[in-house]
Amino acid sequence: MKAMAYMDAELYKSAAEGNTDALKTYAESLDLSLTPKKNTILHIHLTSPSKRCTHFVKVALQMCPKLLWQINLNGDTPLQIAARYGHFEIVKLLIEHAKLPNEDLESGVGAVRRMLRMLNVKKDTALHEAARNHHLKVMKLLTHLDPHFEYPANDCDETPLYLAARKGHLYMVIEMLKTCQSLSYLGPKGKTALHAAVLSGNRGIVWEILEKERELAFQVDENGWTPLHYAAYGKDDLGAFVIVQRLLEYGRSAAYVVDNVSKRTALHIAACRGNARIMRQIISKCTDCCELIDDRGWNVLHYAVISKSDEALQEVLRVSSLIELINEKDSKGNTPLHLLAVSRPYLPSFICDGEGDLNAFYKQHVRSRDNLIAELQHPKERILEWMEDLGDGPMGQICINKKRSWEIQDLGSGPKEAKVLAEFEKSKDSFLVVSGLVATVTFAAAFTLPGGYKSDEKDPDQGTAILSKNAAFEVFVISDSIAMVLSTCSVFIHFIVMLLGYQEKYWWLIRSALLFIMFAMGAMVVAFATGTYAVLSPSLGLAIATCFIGLSFFIYVFYMLKRLYIKHLEKAYLEAVTSISRMWIKIRL
Repeated sequence: MKAMAYMDAELYKSAAEGNTDALKTYAESLDLSLTPKKNTILHIHLTSPSKRCTHFVKVALQMCPKLLWQINLNGDTPLQIAARYGHFEIVKLLIEHAKLPNEDLESGVGAVRRMLRMLNVKKDTALHEAARNHHLKVMKLLTHLDPHFEYPANDCDETPLYLAARKGHLYMVIEMLKTCQSLSYLGPKGKTALHAAVLSGNRGIVWEILEKERELAFQVDENGWTPLHYAAYGKDDLGAFVIVQRLLEYGRSAAYVVDNVSKRTALHIAACRGNARIMRQIISKCTDCCELIDDRGWNVLHYAVISKSDEALQEVLRVSSLIELINEKDSKGNTPLHLLAVSRPYLPSFICDGEGDLNAFYKQHVRSRDNLIAELQHPKERILEWMEDLGDGPMGQICINKKRSWEIQDLGSGPKEAKVLAEFEKSKDSFLVVSGLVATVTFAAAFTLPGGYKSDEKDPDQGTAILSKNAAFEVFVISDSIAMVLSTCSVFIHFIVMLLGYQEKYWWLIRSALLFIMFAMGAMVVAFATGTYAVLSPSLGLAIATCFIGLSFFIYVFYMLKRLYIKHLEKAYLEAVTSISRMWIKIRL
């Protein structure tokens, strides 16, 4: 049986701590002292992100120069380890030791270049390691030492440039583009460094790469996706908008490229994701690309409908020449209007009550929702399933960003916000009455102050509150003001939401209205208690009794909340016990 390699414990500890004292004992066999993974003392010392000792490395190399070229089981040289962890001074030291008086010219390159080009098991060079881990100083040093070498892709088909672009390291990309004379822009699965830059969301990297190689703007990966497709799939924020704008400036033809699987353009992707700003940019630069259809026969309006975003629909319909797309049929005979009728309980107001060309088109061509449903050639449920099945793409399953405002929710299984919104819409009149009542009562109480006003004409304070110096009265005025403001805000929110529609994206407004009215009721109770206390204070017993009765409201509220909290804990406990029991049954089976 072959003996396993090992390293003396004292030597291992010295290597990890950077202690050179123990090296003299093992000076003659340092290159033979290896761990089971073939790590030398240099590998051990350098495998740490904390600052490492250059003196230790220098002494070790002086005692045993062979350590410079030794690799471990992963094929890593000390230089690759130092580059991985960003030990800049040690990288410089290792390179200096490689500059021997008589360089190895066997392969036509010097010892330094040979060390820089060495590959580990994953086919990573030292530059791959520096780029992946964002060590800018190390990367600058390595590229300046070997600017003409075209660094190959590793096992994952990643070049150093691709790694830096994918990680969003702008200054590393700038340095590589400026220094390296033979750069490879290729990446895994047919992607390029520009694809990677778009995926990272870094506008600066996109700009720099396009300035150097503008042809990359319309280069596709193995799925047929251009960088524009990836930008259209991402978030609809300012960064993505600027990236799309830049890509179209350098290659408008990318907007007409369809993918290999579903024949979707970048505009189709942006529409199904509901990315209205990106849609606006593409439509403004390449309006006629809206006429392209995918393998289902869907145009951009079909995709805008399934995104459940009114903004996406409006971006297309605001262009008068594109309005007729709303009546174009797909391969199953469904127009965007049919999909719209299936997926929501009513047609949007901007279609029914639109202005200009859209209004004229609606009056001439658009039927009622019931008529559209009656025209369907397939059951409504099957069409809904078809709408949800968007297939897969390079980013996994194609899906919309989130559930949109007018998606029909099932109250039995939908998210909490949707359930509350639906219930709130049903009982909105009751909430409005409560809010209005509290606002009315507290407003009136401010002008019918407890204790009345000073009426003596000779008194310079005539018309002011008699109890204005009373502490309880001061609390009454403050709490009454709080209750009036909060209830008025709640009423105002009700009107705003009624105008905008009870939609999930306005859940935060509904939640604010509910909180406002609850705090307003609490403040109103405090106002009642302190107001009665102020006028009854001469009869202290009656005042305290009345105040206690009024504030008992909070005792009940506390009791109710405590009961609800306990029920919540009991439910969570039962769910946990049930889950554990099921797991135990499965284990026993």
